[in-house]
Amino acid sequence: FLLAATTRRHNMKQPIRAMHWFRKGLRLHDNPSLMNSVDLKPSQLFCVYVIDSDCYQLLNCTPLRANFLLESLRNLDDNLQALGTRLYVLTGDPVKVLPEYWK
Repeated sequence: FLLAATTRRHNMKQPIRAMHWFRKGLRLHDNPSLMNSVDLKPSQLFCVYVIDSDCYQLLNCTPLRANFLLESLRNLDDNLQALGTRLYVLTGDPVKVLPEYWK
């Protein structure tokens, strides 16, 4: 999921801010939406993952699966830092927290 915002003022482009919401695919190399975000050459790229405690997958998650998710998020953050950004991990209902974070 990609959300990008641009502002035009006096026919000049202002910097682009982009948000990429990681949901299931936590890899960089085969993530076309993320590559589209990068191709925009945004001045700011916010990569986020939302831990929704009401999510069925988390409610029925084994300790091993939860550990795998944490390791995957750490690895993703390391890879993003190598690209000059980072992963922001938010908690709550994505419908509520993503718009609040985007402000």
